[in-house]
Amino acid sequence: MLRTMTVLAKTTTELGSESVRSLYDQLVVKAKEISHLQGIGGLLGWDQEVMMPTNSADSRANQLSALAGVIHAKETSSSLGSILEELEKRQAAQDLSSELNPFELANIRLSRKAYKAETLLPSELVQASASLTSKAVGAWAQARKESDYAKFAPYLEEQITLLRQKVGYQMKGGVCEEARKINEKARASLGLGEGDECYKGYYQALLDTYEPGFKVDRLNILFEDLKQNLVPLIAKIKAKNFQHDDAFLQSEWDVTKQKEFSHRVSERIGFDLESGRLDVSTHPFTGGAHSTDVRMTTRYTLTDLKEGITGTIHETGHSLYEQGRNKEYVDTPVSAALSLGVHESQSLLWERMVGLSKPFWTNTLPLLKEKFQEPSHEALQSVSVDHFFNAWNRVEPGYIRVEADEVTYGLHVVLRYEIEKALVEGDITVAEVPALWNAKMKEYLGLEVTEDRLGCLQDTHWAVGLIGYFPTYTLGSIYAVQIFAAAKEAIPNLDEHLAKGEFHVLKKWLNENIHQQGSLRESGDDLIFGLTGQHLDSSLYVKYLTEKYTKIYDL
Repeated sequence: MLRTMTVLAKTTTELGSESVRSLYDQLVVKAKEISHLQGIGGLLGWDQEVMMPTNSADSRANQLSALAGVIHAKETSSSLGSILEELEKRQAAQDLSSELNPFELANIRLSRKAYKAETLLPSELVQASASLTSKAVGAWAQARKESDYAKFAPYLEEQITLLRQKVGYQMKGGVCEEARKINEKARASLGLGEGDECYKGYYQALLDTYEPGFKVDRLNILFEDLKQNLVPLIAKIKAKNFQHDDAFLQSEWDVTKQKEFSHRVSERIGFDLESGRLDVSTHPFTGGAHSTDVRMTTRYTLTDLKEGITGTIHETGHSLYEQGRNKEYVDTPVSAALSLGVHESQSLLWERMVGLSKPFWTNTLPLLKEKFQEPSHEALQSVSVDHFFNAWNRVEPGYIRVEADEVTYGLHVVLRYEIEKALVEGDITVAEVPALWNAKMKEYLGLEVTEDRLGCLQDTHWAVGLIGYFPTYTLGSIYAVQIFAAAKEAIPNLDEHLAKGEFHVLKKWLNENIHQQGSLRESGDDLIFGLTGQHLDSSLYVKYLTEKYTKIYDL
């Protein structure tokens, strides 16, 4: 008979007599219980995107709301608070490094931070957010299908309102100090009192949720650097008025075969189908319940072979991170990804550094030719690796972020960042989003947006309340370049390994140096500095893009 350890609430006196190890063990039990409940939520979310019948939207909203309430109660329980308080007292009185290792100490730090943030939020707000998100996803999907932003706008308005409330509670509770400082400075400069409405600095708090320790001021500098360098690079490529011939890609590609090929590529890279699965959804994502149950999705288009392949490789990168989490500390905070920027670095490293490279296609192109041998794909059979590489890396501004080439991708992210920051901080209204989106697309990429589905309705992030998330995509791009450079220094002849299909060599290095490190470090910048000796540097990313595409386009 399986018995589960139960942690009963203890008095302060009782906890005071416990050993540090006993206190830590009790903390771990509680952390794992929360993780298991969050895993259930992960499965419900995956099902909502992949399998759930349309008419189930309201019932799923109620289920997710109820679950969110249970999780919030666990995350804010007085017994958890008492254990963390006692451990904090012990740390103030003595160095615990002789009793707990760095991973265990990190678990205490992360648990304390999460507890403080969650206890500031009323359970009613947490449940309202979960319920709204479930409904907003359905509204977004329908609005996107009909290309009608007005049908989604009310839900976005509600998301903004709830997010502002969350940040307000956290700022008052001392969780978001940097955000509070920004807000106080803005209030002073505007002559506003404590009761006056002012949302300046609120975006800083949201960004910190996804990229701990990263300041908006620094983000602005990085993104301005990218705009100053990428807009001219794109202009040079346009002025060249030349594209490598990609006629061999202009065809219809059997979706079943695309799925089979994508599954094969994912497995060869290292995705374990015994601990995960690959499905189809409107918006590709990676989720699931556990490192042994990773659910990723992609999407396929009959006339676009590249979308399905690159999307699958991208999500495989995310999935390898999840499957590669530290097994010794499974279901505890330290085993989780350090930040979304670091997580994104893993998907982009595989999608771009590997999946867009000549060594990768030296090995993979023969497999693609083997899969698509129909007369309609005769041109593919004769294409060389060099020709394929140049055509596969075609730069051409487009409307859809997830389909963008790596040169224009960063500007898609900058656009979203600028709009959502302005929304949260009250500089624009929800009604102004489509017009502003379209204007920035014209300014940055030279494109005229004619339909909402090709513009502000293409992503699911705002529907699920993930505001502050978008910048991590481009931060991930910058991380990826620096991490891959470190991998090439550490692994002799890495390109040769990739050209032979020996992807396990790179995967093993990433498992050890990124995935298993989890949240041991306090920020992504700390992780990168420890690995490469350099802080996050946008100039290295610009250098990578400039050198690669100067050669491809003979600029």
